[in-house]
Amino acid sequence: MCIPEAMKKASTAKMDLANKAICYAMRNPPKGHPKMPYNKIKDLVFKTDGSKPKISAMSEAALNFKVQKGQRGRPEGRNKTTKEEDKVLMATFHKVRPPGHGVSSRIVHQALPHQIKKKISKRTCRRRLADKGYKPSRKLSKSDPSVQGLIRRLKFGRFYEEWTAPTWKSKLQGVADVKEFTFYPTELHDKFTRFRAPWTYMTKAEKKLPAFQRPKRWFPKSEYQKVKKQKVFGLTTSNGKSLAFLVPSPWNAEVWAGLVHSKVAPFLKRSFPTLTSYQILLDGEKIFYAPAAKKAFKEKNITILPHWPKYSPDLNPQENVWSWAEPRLRELETSRTSFTAWQQKCLEAVKEYPASDKLVGAMAKRVKLLIDKKGIMLPM
Repeated sequence: MCIPEAMKKASTAKMDLANKAICYAMRNPPKGHPKMPYNKIKDLVFKTDGSKPKISAMSEAALNFKVQKGQRGRPEGRNKTTKEEDKVLMATFHKVRPPGHGVSSRIVHQALPHQIKKKISKRTCRRRLADKGYKPSRKLSKSDPSVQGLIRRLKFGRFYEEWTAPTWKSKLQGVADVKEFTFYPTELHDKFTRFRAPWTYMTKAEKKLPAFQRPKRWFPKSEYQKVKKQKVFGLTTSNGKSLAFLVPSPWNAEVWAGLVHSKVAPFLKRSFPTLTSYQILLDGEKIFYAPAAKKAFKEKNITILPHWPKYSPDLNPQENVWSWAEPRLRELETSRTSFTAWQQKCLEAVKEYPASDKLVGAMAKRVKLLIDKKGIMLPM
């Protein structure tokens, strides 16, 4: 049924401030004067199109007029911090962010003196830094996939386009991936913090300086031989539980098949006691799809989400855990941390991820964004 244009306008028209003020005044008269009933107020006020408002609209105006009219927040031009506190904040910022080093507003906020940290939030830190021209900027942008890669990614997106967040959480029991963390000796910590940071707070002028540009090679070969690496397997379920363990060396298909039997399958059984079969998301690492691994998955009634496009880490929500765990790990480690202790800190950082229950459901948003962007790499 067609709705006349006049009725459409009438349905969206509202009272202006002057008419709302009348409602408020009539329902909040001076002491000793009676309140005017709404059926009489109705004769005095009008909506912007000239029609009469409903009693519910007049009641809302009478209750909320002062709230809407009153000024909210601090007076214009006044900051939450004093000039002296701003100086302390900037000094702290420059201390925790030498040229090129990656920092977040959380790191800056944590480094502030207790009294200032208690007074302001991370958002205020960001605002004060922005006032001085320091804004979060990426040092290096990711390249787009090849034409064939775009086709594979779009095919994946269109196959799962109709799946909503609840659908993903009901059909996909978990998302998983392997991350390789790197242990840097004390003498290489400063270089690591400076070179590896993909983004940090900087001014437009600083962005052009060599210290703020990411080199193609992090370290000379002689220095890089001093580092050690540790792979961590992580699996996050649709009900918010997480599994993380150190990947043993050597790492091959037979070892992985044994871990499926001893760790992955029992964890899924504990997480979903009423289910007899499970589906998880794994990316394209060859070991995950080797014959020994396929046999182990089949024996434990575990299937891998089909149609996964190669070279698409941006589509795996488990990457959120890695991007959160990396800076957290660097906060936990110290110059005296041994490699053995550091390995445990890797697991600690991964297990502290605060939004595990949202990862699987986030696939719906990723797929939509993938289609909207026609298959190009999504921001991570």
